[in-house]
Amino acid sequence: MHETAEATVSPKSEEELKELASLARLVAYARENARELNAEFSAYCLDLALGALLQDLDRSGVSLSQANG
Repeated sequence: MHETAEATVSPKSEEELKELASLARLVAYARENARELNAEFSAYCLDLALGALLQDLDRSGVSLSQANG
C-alpha cells in the first residue's frame, strides 16, 4: 500500500511547497512545546507528522532551508 501512495504523488507547485514547509515549521514548534510540557505521546505523534512532512518535501527536492528563501 505504501508503494501505491508513492506512485500517485503528483508534482507540487511552488506555492504548495511553501505551504508544506510552513506546516512543517508549525509542527516542529508544536512538537517542541509538547516536549517542554512533558506531553510525551503528543510529542511522539507530532514527531511522526513532522517526519512525514519532511519526507514529502524531500521527495519534491526541497529542504526547509530552501523553502525559507
